[in-house]
Amino acid sequence: MGDVEYFTRKPWLFDVRSSKQLIGLAVFATTFTDGFLYGIVVSVLPFSLTRRSGVPESEVPFWTSTSLAVFGMAMVLSAPMAGWIVKMCERRQLPFLGGLSCAFGATLFFMLGTSPWMIIVARIFQGLSAGVVYTAGLTLLVDTIESHELGPWIGFGLSGMNFGVLVSPTLGGIVYEKAGFYFVFVMALAVVFVNLVLILMLIDRKSAERYRTSAEPIENSAPSSEPTSRESVANGKRRLSNVESGDMTTTTPLLSHCRERSLGVQANPTWSSIVGGFVRNPQLVAALYGCLVNTILVSAMDAVLPIFVKQTFHWLPGATGAIFLNLTIPSLIGPFIGMISDKYGVRLVSVIGFIFAAVGVVFLALIQHADTASKIIACFLLFLVGIGLNTSLTPLVTEIPRIVKALQEDKPEVYGDISAVAEGYMLLDAVFGAGTVLGPMLSEPAFERLGWTGCTAMLGFLTVSAVIPVVSNSVVMIFAVFFS
Repeated sequence: MGDVEYFTRKPWLFDVRSSKQLIGLAVFATTFTDGFLYGIVVSVLPFSLTRRSGVPESEVPFWTSTSLAVFGMAMVLSAPMAGWIVKMCERRQLPFLGGLSCAFGATLFFMLGTSPWMIIVARIFQGLSAGVVYTAGLTLLVDTIESHELGPWIGFGLSGMNFGVLVSPTLGGIVYEKAGFYFVFVMALAVVFVNLVLILMLIDRKSAERYRTSAEPIENSAPSSEPTSRESVANGKRRLSNVESGDMTTTTPLLSHCRERSLGVQANPTWSSIVGGFVRNPQLVAALYGCLVNTILVSAMDAVLPIFVKQTFHWLPGATGAIFLNLTIPSLIGPFIGMISDKYGVRLVSVIGFIFAAVGVVFLALIQHADTASKIIACFLLFLVGIGLNTSLTPLVTEIPRIVKALQEDKPEVYGDISAVAEGYMLLDAVFGAGTVLGPMLSEPAFERLGWTGCTAMLGFLTVSAVIPVVSNSVVMIFAVFFS
């Protein structure tokens, strides 16, 4: 009897640890940690490369953009592995812990390494970590939160990523200037440690259901487990009436077997058939393209904005990082954007976001001097870009699991009856990684050859291009048919 009580006893603080509030906070912390580690070097690297690694000033832009690009490449390459790991692990904590442990080691390696190539290796491992934690985190939210509440919670989770990416240059620059290089990464390691504690505390939905189910026989025990004849007849009538009225959710094993055969449900769909079907769907491709453009804009700002501010305003690391606060503060509206998009529609809210971002980026071309007016205008325009980034991303990411669910319901013979959300967010991880690669690749050459004006014009045009597939899927459908 003691053994039974042991296995059926709920863990310490079970209701808190299995609550959607704690799970949402853990996902927020995880995306914040990844974004924080990604962006921590944005304001530090241009200075530490020359002072600590002995890199000539002329080579700093190359190593800065390369460190961002290899992070994205590693994220792209790890995306398929991340999707497989998350789907195979019933306990969602395991992918989290593996990814965060990898991030902890990469940060330690970055702190101790002096050669530029060691920095690149550390960035690769950070990218591998990101590919796992994003897939695990977003899939965990979909598992935990009801569909009608998903928008605000996705917005909350993603606001951690944006907040981490954009606040880390500020904190990194200030700490580097006041306390030195090592304290920057001691701070980063502390952030990872706190995140690990949160992940160890949470109990995912599947594990929580097992505890609740195993406790039911004890709490609701009856002298006899055999139903009475009257109960059996009543249950049988209910099942029969449900089947006759067209309700196929209540079935006998035989009817369930016939239903599966009649619908042609794929028991074990292949990974290639699922992903191949996803990339041929215009709605999903449109959402992924919008996320790609959003990520390109973020990583492009990370690559060129510190260099532009350093050259134009002649600011020190602390002030250079502080200008990113104008992009950071709007990330707090993520949950609100999720609620608005659930009410008024994904397309409308996303289009408004891309328009705000495009206007802000294009008018940044006017900033050419170090006078007070130019600095104030630059802060305002960056704030507008920050609003656009957060307004455009949250609705699109929230829409991905809904599109996946609709596809599975429409074509069970292709996608099977097991949730394919992990595969959907695996593609999103690959898009995030690709955007991180393309951002520096596009913005750095444009900044060097065309100057600040040409670079911002290019980024503005790219941002506007995301409006077309979001508003209408017709353009995306042409590409889907062409490549199918």
